Amino acid sequence: MAPPLANIDHVILLMFENRSFDNVLGALYPATLNPDGGGVPAGWSNPLTNANPVLAWNGPVNSSTQNIPFPDPQESYADMSMQINTTPPMQGFVNDYATVSGATPSDIMQYFVAQNVPVTQALASAYAISDRYFASGPVQTWPNRLFSLCGTPCYDTNTQTAYVDNPQYPHYPLMIGQLDQLSIFEQLDNAGHSWKVYYDDESPVSAIIKYVDDNWDKVLDGGRVWPFESDPDIFHGDFFDDIENNNLPTFSLIEPRYQMLSATGFKAPNSNHPGDSMAVGHSDIPINVSCGEQLLAKVFQALTANPTLFAKTLLVVTYDEHGGVFDHVTPPSATSPFPQGAVVGFDYSVYGVRVPTLFINPYVVPGVFRPPNETPPFDHTSLLATLRDQFGLSPSLSPRVDAAPTFAGLINPCAQAIPTPNISIPPCSWDSTSVRVGHAHPILQTALYNARRKKIQRP
Repeated sequence: MAPPLANIDHVILLMFENRSFDNVLGALYPATLNPDGGGVPAGWSNPLTNANPVLAWNGPVNSSTQNIPFPDPQESYADMSMQINTTPPMQGFVNDYATVSGATPSDIMQYFVAQNVPVTQALASAYAISDRYFASGPVQTWPNRLFSLCGTPCYDTNTQTAYVDNPQYPHYPLMIGQLDQLSIFEQLDNAGHSWKVYYDDESPVSAIIKYVDDNWDKVLDGGRVWPFESDPDIFHGDFFDDIENNNLPTFSLIEPRYQMLSATGFKAPNSNHPGDSMAVGHSDIPINVSCGEQLLAKVFQALTANPTLFAKTLLVVTYDEHGGVFDHVTPPSATSPFPQGAVVGFDYSVYGVRVPTLFINPYVVPGVFRPPNETPPFDHTSLLATLRDQFGLSPSLSPRVDAAPTFAGLINPCAQAIPTPNISIPPCSWDSTSVRVGHAHPILQTALYNARRKKIQRP
């Protein structure tokens, strides 16, 4: 069987946080041009109890709009059920956000024009996007990220219930290699292929997987887990060094900076997670999507600076889950990742909300990329299925991966290479000068601030 990605030797996954397709790409691909899906339909709204319905809207081109929504929307399994499972569906986003203290309910219906996410929009216009790519479940960050690496969110073997919210995992919020679950990393090693996790100044969520944690040299900051960007006089093996020296592994995972406390002090989060810049305690500084735009630009520019490598590399840019911001497409039913009878209660037989997904390579078929017959749609396990067929990986990670469509047909090696687009990189609109940290114990704050590689993650 031919590999699904012609002439591709390297795959990079850059996974941001908590944005829906409509929120990021809805203005680029309006549903008025494609009534069966795509972007935001004209006149789309959500009801607000005891008030007029709230229309989807675009904010002005400025950093204030790039902070919306703030404060953080709710993203628990229960909240997502309230957002999605209305009659008709997808009508609960505003009323759910109205229960957040200090929130302006209408902000949850804001979606970005191109100038507020210029790097994403330029790359989406030049390369390929999918409007049929869903989060793997209507759940939080950890289970969706585990889906992208293990094909399953895992479950509590004592209660036989699947994990749906981050705090349900053992030892949450500490990252201690707590899940001894087969992953893409172990599969690649077994097949003789290479991998790396590049993390941006903060302990990666993927280290929840024991195999990743076991392959992380925390003393020398190396092994298979490396800083995304580091001092070239000290480290040799970060993402940019590997690109420049043609040492990019078969599979790379790039994890952004999730919150402002870092090994070197206050730094701008670039995860694009809506809400504040600190999960422990709180800050009055919202995460700004301009900082994530800068991260995406750095990755893209590094690849294009090595055109021979870029031609053999597929960059997949996506988001783990929708994070409470609106989308208009109802998630369809899905194959459960668990063997029949393995769990009781929710078994993930439905996808989560659509998330923005870009496919970047000089030979992708540009435009909107969908799976055959659009059923089943793409989700995070489609990448695992693609890597399986591309590099001959085994054994099966889960029934969901077994059923997932691959990205076959995405690459056309016979086409002319897509010209490298010009990208407008916004300044990172984040200012730590007025940081006000509260609620967290001062000793905990100091420990987090001074830790070389802190272990606490944003929900």
